[in-house]
Amino acid sequence: MTLTLLAASVAAVASTGPVALQKILPAATQAAQIAPSTPGPAVTAPQAQTSAPSFAANQAIAQWNSLRQSSSQPFSSYYSFLTTYRGFPGETALRRDAERALDPAVTPASNIVAFFRIHPPLTPSGHAKYALALKGLNSGEADAAARTAWASGVLPAADESRLLGAFGPILTSADHDRRMETLLDNGDTASALRTLPYASAARRAIYDARIALQTRAPDAAAKVAALGAAASGEGGLLMDRANWFRATGQSLAARNLLAMRHTFTSRPANPEKWFETMLTMAKGAAADSQWQSAYQIASQVDDAYAPNTDISEKSYGERDEYTSLTWLAGSTALHRLGRPIDAIGMFERYGRAARSPQTRAKGFYWAARAASQAGQAERGAQLLNLAAAYPDQFYGQLAMEKLGRPIPAPSPTDRVTPTPEARAAFARRPIVEATRLLGMLGRREDQALFIRALSEQLTTDEEHALADEFARQIARPDLGVWVARNARSKGSTVYTLANFPTVPVPPAYDRHWTLANAITRQESSFDRTAQSHVGARGMMQLMPGTAREVAGQLGMPYDLSRLTGDPQYNVMLGSKYFADLMARYGNFAPMAVAAYNAGPGNVNKWIRANGDPRLPGADVVRWIEDIPFQETRNYVQRVLENAVVYDTIHPQRVQLQAQNHPSNYLGGARQVR
Repeated sequence: MTLTLLAASVAAVASTGPVALQKILPAATQAAQIAPSTPGPAVTAPQAQTSAPSFAANQAIAQWNSLRQSSSQPFSSYYSFLTTYRGFPGETALRRDAERALDPAVTPASNIVAFFRIHPPLTPSGHAKYALALKGLNSGEADAAARTAWASGVLPAADESRLLGAFGPILTSADHDRRMETLLDNGDTASALRTLPYASAARRAIYDARIALQTRAPDAAAKVAALGAAASGEGGLLMDRANWFRATGQSLAARNLLAMRHTFTSRPANPEKWFETMLTMAKGAAADSQWQSAYQIASQVDDAYAPNTDISEKSYGERDEYTSLTWLAGSTALHRLGRPIDAIGMFERYGRAARSPQTRAKGFYWAARAASQAGQAERGAQLLNLAAAYPDQFYGQLAMEKLGRPIPAPSPTDRVTPTPEARAAFARRPIVEATRLLGMLGRREDQALFIRALSEQLTTDEEHALADEFARQIARPDLGVWVARNARSKGSTVYTLANFPTVPVPPAYDRHWTLANAITRQESSFDRTAQSHVGARGMMQLMPGTAREVAGQLGMPYDLSRLTGDPQYNVMLGSKYFADLMARYGNFAPMAVAAYNAGPGNVNKWIRANGDPRLPGADVVRWIEDIPFQETRNYVQRVLENAVVYDTIHPQRVQLQAQNHPSNYLGGARQVR
């Protein structure tokens, strides 16, 4: 049954009266619940939280589902939904669809402006339509909006024509230059050729050369040569020259070009695109063991910015490319060139550029290791302290162990107790009502989307406490996990028992209780119906083929539906499979956890390529970092950090006599540097 029909069925019952609605919804709730497993005090929520969702929630879900199923609905449908229901799942995609569907000839300018006041434009077309609507209302903001639209990127032909027709007289050569940079950074040479006549005379030859390089014109090299010395300081032109060399089979020339130190007279207009080119060339050099070239390319990453630029304020894509380059430069300097002093600066930049706790902790930890190798003990201690600010993260835990500090346990309760008024207001939020209703309807997969969307909107301690209460009410422990993850990514600290649920593990595998729960937290966030894009299912995200094989080994019947319908069945099979991996790798957790994610075959390849981390003197932390699959590398670190936290909550389950140290899972303190 579709979500629309389900919502409609509840709506039909609701139309017969509130008593009938109250009868059907609790029954559906009971069917959808699983037994809560999070330790901690019980919360008695007031009736405002436990009453049935409003009739509007039914309509909101039906409308949300309808908009998701088709991207070609009229703008009025998007307008009414997006202005009424803020923060529903997939909002960004719906906003893009709305901007595409918006027809200024049909929609009044006042409605267009009202929409974009609430939801600022995301696309160049949206920017153009906003500027034209402002002009239609004679707004003083129209000219500035038009300049933003003109420089924002590729425009549909109709929008480009309308924008030029309405604002051509106020667009300056500087505005056209900004547009040229954006178009060329995005490889839209057709639009760039149309705009080229409007560009400033001083930069027209540079843009012409860039177009020639991007289109692989026969005279591209000649046009670059004609620019003379000016070519060396043009960020966008350097990017295009490097890409041209690589595309024409001259990769070494491309690397040599970017390895040279340049003084920019015009910095790259789009640092993210510039970094993509740098990273491609630096990785290529590293793959060919050209370590000096790789370092020289990657270490110039900051030249794209003015001094003292705060990279952490940049977009995710830009930060991601930046940190990839600083990590490559730091690891190359430390491990390949024997230059730990250079590595310190690159790793520290990596940490300071990030927002996520795992990335910050990782950067500061490795900067500390480089400082130690360089003989800078005091600096190393300072950097370890920065990493130790994140005790629920893998590298933060390693830093705390090195500093001789115990890992703190999560708080048993939230830091604040919500007021009755706050509870009532929270319960009335449309996204909260919809989340509750989806659970009552048994639509757990859709409910999971709402849980993630809700967790992203919570910013205060009171909201986090309300979310913990709500998670218990609707029997969705995964909400607590997502609250913690999203809070950390925003620089907040949410570290309570509600963020670390547990699931019973069969007695036969009790010795792996901690790691089984650590895996479950990472795999499914304790969502028993979770299903990955590759088909892994349930609490411990078992592939059907693996589940069938393990069930046969246990002499149990295999039932695909039970992988998501019966958490105990899933955890039984997952625990057995993980126990076998632990036995296979001599109870060495990093390898068993990696094999759970990527398969034993890949782990065996990595042992052959990077050595056996179980051997005396092996650098286990570096072995984990050398895992070539980013997903598996991240997975191992997240599972092991979860295990350390679970040990703080359940110290009686710690297998070793030592304290709850990360080295317990890494072969002992002697294996951790």
